[in-house]
Amino acid sequence: MAASLRETTFANGVEDVLSALDADGGVVVHEFLSPDLLDRLRADMQRAASGREFGSASANDQIRNFWGDKTMRFTRLATRSDAFFDVLTHEGFLAVADNLLLPNCGSYWMNTGQMMILAPGQPAQALHRDGENWSRVLSPHGFEVTISCMFALEDFTTANGATHVVPGSHRWDDYSRQARPSEITQAVMPAGSGMIYTGRVIHGGGANTTDAWRWGMHLSFVLGWLAPEEALPLAAPWDAVRAQPQRVQQLLGWRSTTIGGGNAHLWSVDYEDVPDGLGLD
Repeated sequence: MAASLRETTFANGVEDVLSALDADGGVVVHEFLSPDLLDRLRADMQRAASGREFGSASANDQIRNFWGDKTMRFTRLATRSDAFFDVLTHEGFLAVADNLLLPNCGSYWMNTGQMMILAPGQPAQALHRDGENWSRVLSPHGFEVTISCMFALEDFTTANGATHVVPGSHRWDDYSRQARPSEITQAVMPAGSGMIYTGRVIHGGGANTTDAWRWGMHLSFVLGWLAPEEALPLAAPWDAVRAQPQRVQQLLGWRSTTIGGGNAHLWSVDYEDVPDGLGLD
């Protein structure tokens, strides 16, 4: 039987999403972004992408290959799009993150918000697990350290690079083994959908064999006692988030994260919550 991902919507309840993640490690959620939010995101990200180069400036060959010479990536989405805050505070996605991450932390961070735009001719990305960023706590029989979503801002097709996924690979006993072709599927989905996936499932960007760009946006969360991929307060300065709710400020690194019973902080200033320690209003 060919590999496949379950498809659902948040209208079916968060438990349906969690059930699919438990079984497969990934799930396609349709109608994730409302048409209005999708339009605003597209417009913001098209402006942000204007004039940017493809590929990475890194001198490291492995980083450049993983990044993709014909892939445009950029972060700092909270400073580039007001619409991004509506994605960051999506009740369904936060409920998924709460269920998977809060059993092992007092609070969690945004790991990164990142545009991933594949130009025509971009080869498929190497398959990987996002949890490999924190390899010392990544375990086949352990807990989730990160949860992600790849949003389709345009239709994701087999031809334009829809994400490759290996359903069930989060449950493999041997994380060193390679996926067989028959175990790999693609997250084909219409614009406005999102593929939520765990940090333990194997995945990777597909090849874009069309003559059009593939517009995708990644958003992920990570346990609050681990370092996130994006340097959050540097990427979203206080002036950009001062008017946002405290939950948003915490996700973007402008609030401390609690440990234990909440009587101590990580990421503090003078042992105070970040705004208090810095005297910010």
